[in-house]
Amino acid sequence: MVLEKTFQLKLPEPPEHLLQPERVFAGRPPFGELTRQDTDLQGYLVAEAPLFGEIQFPFLSRIHPQGLAARLEALPLPEPPAFWAELEGHGEVVEGGIAYRLTLRIHATLPQGEKWGGRALGRLAEAAFERNVERVLQRLTQA
Repeated sequence: MVLEKTFQLKLPEPPEHLLQPERVFAGRPPFGELTRQDTDLQGYLVAEAPLFGEIQFPFLSRIHPQGLAARLEALPLPEPPAFWAELEGHGEVVEGGIAYRLTLRIHATLPQGEKWGGRALGRLAEAAFERNVERVLQRLTQA
């Protein structure tokens, strides 16, 4: 299953923070730990899902500076786990702060039931999972 959401954020951050997303998004749900090494940004997103509990979605992205703007490229994880994410987008310095247009793709491999009851339970878990991830992303856009 892949869930994709594109959202826009405008944050009252100084221009020099454009190339420091680990500083801008640290401590803001749904982001967990964020680290940057040179132009590579690595971290994970956190979501609560019924039947699964707290899930961490690791991601890896690369920052491409472009003057007063920057492009964020999603990179593949060397060995993706059952739950992982891709984060890409564009950021730019605007009057009053920094504006971002980000696309987040959540990848989840849910167990498939062998019989119709197991498959039905799997579909219910998938729907609940999707609703909870959607709520977490909504909180980020309201931050």
